[in-house]
Formats: sequence, structure tokens, C-alpha cells
Amino acid sequence: MQFFGRLVNTINSVTQIFTNPYRVKEVSAVEYVAHTCLREDGRVALYKNSFARSWDCLLVNPQSPQVAFRLFQLDNEADALVHFEQYARQLRPFYESSHQPLLLEELQQLSDCFRNHPSWSSAHVAVETGHCESFRHNHVLRQGAGGDGCTPLHLACRKGDMECLLELLQCHARVDIADRNGETVFHYAVRGNSPHIIELLGTAPTAVLDHLSHEGLTALHLACQLGKEDMVRSLLKCHASCSVMGTLGYPIHTALKFSQKGCAQAILEVDASQVRSKDPRYEATPLHWAKKAEMTRLLLQYGSEVNLTSRTADMALHIAVKRGRFDCAMVLLTHGAHTNARGQDGNTPLHLAMKHDHLDMIKAMVVFGGDVEIPKDFGETPGLLAARSSKGANRKVLLDLLQTVGTERCHPPNPDSPSLAPSAASSFLEGQPSSRSNFNSLG
Repeated sequence: MQFFGRLVNTINSVTQIFTNPYRVKEVSAVEYVAHTCLREDGRVALYKNSFARSWDCLLVNPQSPQVAFRLFQLDNEADALVHFEQYARQLRPFYESSHQPLLLEELQQLSDCFRNHPSWSSAHVAVETGHCESFRHNHVLRQGAGGDGCTPLHLACRKGDMECLLELLQCHARVDIADRNGETVFHYAVRGNSPHIIELLGTAPTAVLDHLSHEGLTALHLACQLGKEDMVRSLLKCHASCSVMGTLGYPIHTALKFSQKGCAQAILEVDASQVRSKDPRYEATPLHWAKKAEMTRLLLQYGSEVNLTSRTADMALHIAVKRGRFDCAMVLLTHGAHTNARGQDGNTPLHLAMKHDHLDMIKAMVVFGGDVEIPKDFGETPGLLAARSSKGANRKVLLDLLQTVGTERCHPPNPDSPSLAPSAASSFLEGQPSSRSNFNSLG
């Protein structure tokens, strides 16, 4: 019977190796008395299990010597020795700092973390698993950043673990370290979900608050990019600067690029002058960057000048027409945007609308005073562009409209000639149905 019992145990052990050799299991310490102990470090020991032909790593508890936890059971001695060194080194702070014996579930969590993050120190693991009491262990206090430059404080910020963060700060963890990507604890906090973490980190003034990552983003830029309005407001409460130039421009440019209205508004509430800030590449204002009508309205409410030009001489209206942002263009037109202003290559907004064959946009430009006879730098008028570019169903509609309105509209009125008949103007405004929405809302 004893032989069969051992046979069953051997089969179970082999099965365990092929299923999950790292599953933590409670075992009887007596079973290992007959096995050879190859290594021992603190409470961690490595045994050669002759019956199962495996190498078993045990964590013993002096208070309960009858039972132990098997941390892993491997069929390769070299692998077992490597993992033993890792487990013995990294487990020590946890079992020595814990007031109670570690539970099986805790050990499994620690074991998984050791293997999933081999470059992490015990301090990183402590943050990930929530064992804050181990931070004051001498072994943990001496540890710094991992292989990617991420410190335990970075990790605590990303997790939003206030308890771990407070404990680390009390242990004088440095807040001025950037990881391999140039990201600080503030960047990590933005990626997390707790604005209170940012406010705690920003209690004392620190230059790292406005540090640019290798991607050219401060924490404020990043919060705007991710659309985290609560993070933006917390950063601004800590006096994060709105005037740090990143790769795309200032934080408000980032908010506009990603259409994050709440983030843009939070910045403008603190510093309304940001509506006049210009990006480094195009010298464009936030109004040029607006992709939605609500963003355009917001900027105009804060005093953005509708006809300011970029480095290429384009106004926001030129960009809206070029990108097909009809709703933005309508807001700009109703706030006094110049329809005949020349931009890059002498293009007026009407030239651009003709080039892109956007019938509703063309109607809007003409109704708001766009001149169909102004030549661009290469001598082309909007009418000529229409004849070249317009295709399909829009072509006949557009050419008929130009014939009806264009020449009459674009020459100074002659007192000897009758004005444009009301019926002709009316037919232009009404136009013919197109594939896009009707234009009857203009007034």
C-alpha cells in the first residue's frame, strides 16, 4: 500500500509539472525530510525530489514547521537554481516585514509578479501587490528604478495607490526621476485614474511638473491628448505651465488636435491668452486647429481673432474649407471671417472650396461675399477651378450657379444696368439638391 501511495504522489507531481509548475501549493514539510536540500536562503529552500524527479522550492514558516508552501516544481535543475535565487532574494522583504504569515493567495500573487516582471525589484513588486509595509525593509529601501527606468513611485502613480504613494514619499522616494521614455511620475499619474495623486505630488513646487518627455509632451500635454479633464484641472491647480512648447505646440494645441473641449476650456479659464498662442511649425493659433464647431465657438468666446493668419498666410477659414469642416466654416463666417482673404498661393476660401468640389461650402462662401473672379497667384479664378475640378452631379449644378450669379455678382454695379433679378439670386440660394445637406439655414 505504501508503494502505491508513493506512486500516486509521483503521478500527481508529474501532472503538476505539466500543468502549472508555478502554482503555489501547501505541502507537508515531513515529505521532504527524505529529500536532498540543495540550497537554503532564509526561509526559502530548494529540494531535489527523487520520487517526482523534480526540483521543488519551499517557503517554510518557523511558527508552523509541519507545513510549507511549495513555490514551484520544475523538471530542470538549472532553471530551478535560477528561480530559487530570484525567489529567495525577492521574497525576503515580504515575509520578514509581514506581521502575519503570508497566505497562499498572496504568495501566488507574488510568484506571478516575479515571473511576469523579471526586471522589477522587490519595491516594484510591493507596489503592484499592495504590500506597503515592506517599503521600510532595508533591502527594499536600497532599490531604485527597473530596467525601463520606471521607479516604484512611477508604478504607484500609475496604479493610483495612495497608500503606497504616501509610504514611498515618507521613505524619501525621489520624484525627479524620469524613465527611459523621459516620463516622470506626473506622466504616470496622468495615465492613471486618480487626480488626487497629482495634487499630492504637486504639494511642493517641482520643476519636474513641466518636464518634457522624449515625445515632446509635458504631463499637461499628455492629459490634453488623453482627454482627461480632471487631470488637466489638477495639474493646473499645481501650477503646471500652459506655456511649455512641445512637439505640436502648447498644451492647448494638443487639446484642439484631439478635440478635447473640456481640457481646452480648463486651460482658457486659467489663462485666456492661450487663444493667441502659435504652434512652432505653422505659427497657427488654436482656432486654426479647431476640428469641431463647438471648439471653434469656445475659442471665439474667449476672444480668439477670427482673421489671424498662419505662417502660410492662411486664416482659420482657409483650413476649415481645406479640411472640409463645414460646421467650423459656418461658425467662422458668422463671426466675420473674410471670404476673399488670400492665403497660401493666393487661394481664397472659395478657391479651396472649388478645388475640393464641396457644393455646400461653395454656396456658403458666395453667400457671405466670396468673389468668383479673384485670381490666385497662378491666375486661376474660382470659376476656372470649378470648371476643372467639379465632377458628377455637382458639376452641372455648380456651373449653372456660376453662370447665374458669377459675372453679375463679381463686377461693380453699373447704374445703367439693371441689378441682379431677385429670382436669379433666389434660385442660387436654393440651388438644386445635392448629396450633402441643404443650405437653407443661411440667413
